[in-house]
Amino acid sequence: MDADELLKRYAAGDKDLRGVNLRGADLRGGDLRQAQLTGADLSDADLSDADLRDADLIGADLSGADLIVASLTDADLRDANLRDANLIGAKLGVANLRDANLMGANLSGAELSCADLSCSSLHGAYLSGATLIKAKLSGANLSGANLSITNMIGVDLSGANLKGANLGGANLIEANLDGANLKGATLRRANLAYVTMKGANLRYADLSDANLAGTDLTNADLENANLEGTILDLAVSSQVNTQNVTACDLNNNLYIRSATELRIAQALDRAGVLFYLNGRTCLNSTEQREVKESDFLVLYGGRWGILEVKGEPLHSLPYTRQRSERVFAVSSQELLKASSIHLVERYDPTRCREQPDRVVEEFLELLSQT
Repeated sequence: MDADELLKRYAAGDKDLRGVNLRGADLRGGDLRQAQLTGADLSDADLSDADLRDADLIGADLSGADLIVASLTDADLRDANLRDANLIGAKLGVANLRDANLMGANLSGAELSCADLSCSSLHGAYLSGATLIKAKLSGANLSGANLSITNMIGVDLSGANLKGANLGGANLIEANLDGANLKGATLRRANLAYVTMKGANLRYADLSDANLAGTDLTNADLENANLEGTILDLAVSSQVNTQNVTACDLNNNLYIRSATELRIAQALDRAGVLFYLNGRTCLNSTEQREVKESDFLVLYGGRWGILEVKGEPLHSLPYTRQRSERVFAVSSQELLKASSIHLVERYDPTRCREQPDRVVEEFLELLSQT
């Protein structure tokens, strides 16, 4: 059967096309809605812009097929072979892709919201820019997959294999990553706020500059992970393995933004002074108020001082829901001094990294003289 014959049969009302062999066929823009294509051979076929909504493609061979911007909404693709298929911009919302083979498939920009990809194989797949809101990926093999800049709000990735995957810049708010294997994965600048990652393997993962606010890391393995610049406010970190973690000491609940700030924290600790990390401050004038965050609030000799690493002075809180961006009528430092903060001193980050003890010594000397 060739492509023309198949389309004629379908147009005549014959939707039972199970087991047809259309390898390499040209079906561009074809209307195959609700077609029964169970076990069909559509490998290397051109189905770009085809309408396959609600189609039955269980066990179909679509390996190497061209499905650019094809509509597969609500299609049943269980056990289908989509290896190396081109699915750029394809519409796969609510599609059933359970146990499907998507190894090496190109799904960049694809719509996969609420799709069921449980136990599917996406090893080496390219999903950059795809939308996976509330998709089911539990138990899926996503090792080495490119998921950068994907929208994965509320996605279920529990038990998924994401070893070496690229999730840089991905939006995973409220996702489920319980028991997921993220060993060596890239999560740089990913939004992981309020994600549950209980028992997740994050060894050697790059979480630099990621947002882990409110994330549950109970029993997670962060050995040799990079947490430099990571936001960890309100994170749950019970029984976490943090051996050799870069830039953050979760074992002691020190939620530190960067390796530079870690060195200053260690120096303050060696100096034996009381200090607070990333302290949120509500500054009030007679007209307005602003929420700020200091790097280190230090008590020494009965005096309070703020030590800042230059570049991020008195941070406005980027992930706080009640963030205030109103302009002050008077300066932050004037308000701080009016509130019995005796000293606000900023230091060059290079000096903080290379001479943390000297920086702390200078700061404490200045504070004692105010």
